[in-house]
Amino acid sequence: MIKSSNAYLLKFQIGPVQDFIAQARSTRDLWSGSYLLSWLVASGIRALRLHPNSELIFPVAVGQPLLAEPFDASNSKALLTPNLPNIFIASVSGDAKKIAEDVEAAVIKEWTAIASAVWNERFKLGLPDCEEDQFFAQVKKHLSVSWMITPVSGDNAEAYAHDYQRNGWQLDAVRQTRDFKAWSFGGWQTGFEKDSLSGREEAVAGGRDIQNRVNPLYQHLFKHEDHLGAVNLIKRVWHRVYLEHQPGLAAAVVSFKILSTRGIAARDSSADADENMEAVGGEKYLAAIAFDGDSIGAWVSGEKLPGGSDLRQHHKQFSACLSEFALNLVRSIVELDHEGFLIYAGGDDVVALVPADHALSCANALREAFQTATHTISGRNGLTPDASAGIAISHFKSPLQDLVRAAQAAEKHAKNTIGRPAFSVTLMKRSGEIDVWGAKWIGGGLELHEAIVKAMTEMRLSAKFPHRVCALLSPYLTSSIQEDASDFNAHDVIHREFAHATDRQKIGTGAPELATSLDDYLRSLGTEPQACLDAIFGLCKSVAFTYRNHPSSDPAERQHAP
Repeated sequence: MIKSSNAYLLKFQIGPVQDFIAQARSTRDLWSGSYLLSWLVASGIRALRLHPNSELIFPVAVGQPLLAEPFDASNSKALLTPNLPNIFIASVSGDAKKIAEDVEAAVIKEWTAIASAVWNERFKLGLPDCEEDQFFAQVKKHLSVSWMITPVSGDNAEAYAHDYQRNGWQLDAVRQTRDFKAWSFGGWQTGFEKDSLSGREEAVAGGRDIQNRVNPLYQHLFKHEDHLGAVNLIKRVWHRVYLEHQPGLAAAVVSFKILSTRGIAARDSSADADENMEAVGGEKYLAAIAFDGDSIGAWVSGEKLPGGSDLRQHHKQFSACLSEFALNLVRSIVELDHEGFLIYAGGDDVVALVPADHALSCANALREAFQTATHTISGRNGLTPDASAGIAISHFKSPLQDLVRAAQAAEKHAKNTIGRPAFSVTLMKRSGEIDVWGAKWIGGGLELHEAIVKAMTEMRLSAKFPHRVCALLSPYLTSSIQEDASDFNAHDVIHREFAHATDRQKIGTGAPELATSLDDYLRSLGTEPQACLDAIFGLCKSVAFTYRNHPSSDPAERQHAP
């Protein structure tokens, strides 16, 4: 912390984030949006570093590939992994307002430079009749930059905590009352198509004949007939027209392979996202994971720390823990252990795509790694940081942005409805039906789910087992106008029907260990009969749906999946 009578805290934030990232047709679009945000944040931090009286507090700069000068291109995956959050905190002294304005100007300058590089390639990109004012009006309107500087009231820990809290309140107020900027460009042509991914901006490129207009160098990026506004066009092509021309990045960008959704679902590492995979068939299912730390704002603000804690020191320690998780643990879990593709890993926040049958085990492994990385952080009453996860599963040909948004919604459902720390799974069936199931991490649901999958994988239970359980329990479901008998014991009924299904569907030794996991789960659910039944139905449907993607699954069984 800079000690000066003219010292300030600076909190800087850019957006939008979730909607911008989720607007994606392909895995490359998902990665590109995430990386673009990290790239812009990095440009702001570099501008901050030009001022000698400044110190980055959060996130930690050590080990961040995007903040290295020059770039280390020896590990292209690390360098091209989006891992900077959209917010950073710094201590500055001197003319704090000028420093903040310089950082903002650097971010906007970089965003404009990227947009200009795309515009300069407009003829090769097949922009039909786009006007320059139209293009850059969308560019200018997109980026949201907010910052707040707060005078430091003292050099001690108490003063820092007070100033940090005040800074956060002030920035929240700024973001809630930001100026509304209406479209100022009046040259829109009537009948213009809207952006296919956002549904808001007028399209500047794309359409049915895009393959005929675009230069062969870029045709692989326009496999669909999407209409794209300026922002989503930039997201689609900026790695080719801008990133490849940055010092130290050309070789890394060219060699960086992004798996297609089909490749991830089918565990096929040769299926590149830039190739045309539309002709590929198969009943392969894909999962999107949205993983997020619980109450991170409260952890960062010091609300969860014991009284008298040094918040300034806590920020450095917590930032280092989050950096260890994001930079050194996440990728191996997602890509090596669970055959997926990492989209984003920024501190406590992770977005990843994995084969459907890996989703729960991957999310659980991320949670365990997060707990390991943050085990030195101790809150009141021994509380330690934890996390929740949202999972959405669909066929690999389903719209990717719908899948990602469903995972984001599932993560909120886990936190706010089930109750953090928890997970929630959304099953998006090709018929249009949607099933939702979730549970606390600790409570038996995860263990029971994994125990059933393990028994089926080892051929100790038939793949029809979860369907049989649902069939046996369905008569006990009541409608809104019915009531359960006063002496109805749902736990006993579920145990009996599970035992019956296990005995009838087993192959070999069966799965006697299910009884213990089932008992633990039912205890965590309470005694309300219909809630218990609904939870068991949700669990069994999740097992049946995801098991179809498992290599040991019999294709003949898939048509019977619920």
